[in-house]
Amino acid sequence: MKNRVLVAFALLALSGCSTMSSNDAIPPLQTETAKMLGLSSSDELTVTNVSATKPDTLGSQMLSYRATTDKGRIFDCQSQMIPGILGQEPVVTVPKCTPVKVHN
Repeated sequence: MKNRVLVAFALLALSGCSTMSSNDAIPPLQTETAKMLGLSSSDELTVTNVSATKPDTLGSQMLSYRATTDKGRIFDCQSQMIPGILGQEPVVTVPKCTPVKVHN
């Protein structure tokens, strides 16, 4: 009986986790990427092609996307979305970006 109560409590706690869709993740990704790149504003950055992996057992997902600055620099980036617990907002980790070479 004690095990059932613990399992029920764990499921109840996990049911309170909040996540976000790929589209909902764009504003926080844009903000965090602009900070990481040293831009003065997230308005100087466009985030496109956001895709997410399947959630792991804790609900965490890896997000991959392309970031383009107003000056034309292009980066392929990855960040992790960690779900919020019991009413907290989901968190996006500091992204890791690599420059994309574009030949004109």
